[in-house]
Amino acid sequence: MYNFYPLILGIMDTLNDWNEKLNKFAEGHMDNVGVGTAIAGIILVMSIWGINTLNKK
Repeated sequence: MYNFYPLILGIMDTLNDWNEKLNKFAEGHMDNVGVGTAIAGIILVMSIWGINTLNKK
């Protein structure tokens, strides 16, 4: 477990950097209702597509 500790810390640093970038993006663009609706629509379409793909026999 201790061998993977530096790798885990590196991944955590990368995730924190991505989180900061997403927060900065959200501050500037998420005030618009259209953007929020588009994002929700994209998530819905991707979810339906994923469910249909996984349910194929």
